[in-house]
Amino acid sequence: MDKLRLLEYSALESIIKGTGTVQDWRSLVDVLNLAETMGRAGVGPEVLPVCEKAQKALHEAALRYQSTMRLGLSGEGIQACRDLIEFADLQQSSIPRSEFERYIQKTKDYIRSHGKQVVEIE
Repeated sequence: MDKLRLLEYSALESIIKGTGTVQDWRSLVDVLNLAETMGRAGVGPEVLPVCEKAQKALHEAALRYQSTMRLGLSGEGIQACRDLIEFADLQQSSIPRSEFERYIQKTKDYIRSHGKQVVEIE
């Protein structure tokens, strides 16, 4: 779990510094999707408003990247992503690892199924 948090904070820091990559953005989207799945299932549902803010910020960053080839987040977006990572850490530490792994699979399956809540960026 520590490696996962380090990866997420490192991705956010790279984007903040202007050296972020698509993989960094993807890391943040992954934590967003997982936190949202867990929140909707009742594990830390208070994360859901934070997920909405982070999703909006990451969507804006993707659109900006498509036009400028540079990743960036607004100050509000940076804070939303920081809050998201903190909430995700609390969610993940509040359940057994086996349950956490089930949520990972559930998240992957939902994205693959193109569920009604899946946002596609073109």
